Amino acid sequence: MGIAITLASFLNHNRVEYSIVKHRKTLSSLDSSASAHLPSAQVIKAVLLVNGEGDYLLAGIGSGHRLSVLKVSEVMGEVYQLADEQDLQVLFHDCAKGAIPGLAEAYGIKMMLDKRLIDEDMVYIEAGDHCHLIKINHLQYTPLLSGTLLADLIGEPIGTPKFGDYDNCYDKSYLSHF
Repeated sequence: MGIAITLASFLNHNRVEYSIVKHRKTLSSLDSSASAHLPSAQVIKAVLLVNGEGDYLLAGIGSGHRLSVLKVSEVMGEVYQLADEQDLQVLFHDCAKGAIPGLAEAYGIKMMLDKRLIDEDMVYIEAGDHCHLIKINHLQYTPLLSGTLLADLIGEPIGTPKFGDYDNCYDKSYLSHF
């Protein structure tokens, strides 16, 4: 598939210089960063959220972390939750399932970006399939973020055990104090 038509059109219309990074087929942005031998802090994981009124928000964070939906809701002053798979397919109609580009403006959606990403020299976004990333220089990417909110959005690093995971790893006697 390569680059999604909507995304390519947006980048070309805005005269953005970019390159395509090919990697083995992956199913997550973290796997894409590992497959392409890129720092996970530079590969943007895009997560589509929706509020109670049906307004969408695309949240972008480094692929090595989980998104804190609670932090997003606090910054926005309203409750957000993960959007349905059907919403993803409608809004990102020219993208493979789960390969959402971290450039919401191309799709007419409001965006919030983790503030750490703005300091990276290069960023990589999903191209719309599971085999390609788009490499964009910081100076080319930031002008595309008009109206994008910057905030601290990251939760736990991926790979950090969830509370239930401790059951198999550690002595639970310390839990009796709670």
